[in-house]
Amino acid sequence: MAMQEGSPFFTPSTQVIGNAFVEQYYHILHQSPNLVHRFYQDSSHLSRPDMHGNMTTVTTLQAINEKVLSLNYEDYTAEIKTADAEDSFEKGIILLVTGSLTGKDNVKRKFAQTFFLAPQDKGYFVLNDVFRYVEEKDLQNSVPANGISEQASISALTPEPELTDDQLAKEPLTYSEEEDINNGAEVCDPLDKEEGSVVEEEVVEPQNIAGQNERIVTVDSAPMVPDDAPKQSYASIVSQL
Repeated sequence: MAMQEGSPFFTPSTQVIGNAFVEQYYHILHQSPNLVHRFYQDSSHLSRPDMHGNMTTVTTLQAINEKVLSLNYEDYTAEIKTADAEDSFEKGIILLVTGSLTGKDNVKRKFAQTFFLAPQDKGYFVLNDVFRYVEEKDLQNSVPANGISEQASISALTPEPELTDDQLAKEPLTYSEEEDINNGAEVCDPLDKEEGSVVEEEVVEPQNIAGQNERIVTVDSAPMVPDDAPKQSYASIVSQL
């Protein structure tokens, strides 16, 4: 991965860097998995689900290399659907990738993967890497939000039958002594909470993100960069920073 000299006036955008990284990372992951550990450092963390779906995390270059090699990525073909990047803490880049992996049995499995690219002297390295398959059955067995089940939500939305005039005459409205009709649920006011730390950020102009429109790109296709931008490798781009 030789560095190429670029124009000193060209400053690649966050999305361009993210696209270039995705193109090179997945190509090496499936063609030369024994070299993937070079994207990381000893301080990096890599997380992958085990056979039961429980997430396991490893660190150090040796452990990351062993984990990657044990997953046999060379037996799969990656299809990248989206790659969305944005600026993050301390000039880092957060990158969300979605796509699918197809094995030799032609079974396609959707996945989502998140990277945190931390800056270094020349370019970036992967500080955090979290990968998980997205299965349809996982969505069916998902935990209800706020502890409210789907059935309870349906019941809450089902209107009660209205009382007729005859029923109102026979069943006058009564209230127990302990019932307070004005005592509703307490509303949490964010202003009542103690003030926490606030991080002030400089407002930047929004960028055109290629990942907003769904695009299917295989690992051996051209990088996902705008047509009017110079096509460069991830290594050549980060060498200019």
